[in-house]
Amino acid sequence: MKHNPLHQWQKEHNKRVKEFHKNHALALDNGENGNGLLAKWERFIYNKGKALLKAVK
Repeated sequence: MKHNPLHQWQKEHNKRVKEFHKNHALALDNGENGNGLLAKWERFIYNKGKALLKAVK
């Protein structure tokens, strides 16, 4: 079976995306995602969602 080279590129892309999201979540936890209105909304929603998940567990 011949492997498609795009498959490896997709794996590497998915790894980069996973790392980005992990770092972004850490930035949100630390409040380091910026001071703009969208950044504040993002932190607000992230923290409310995190609290909701914690309450459900």
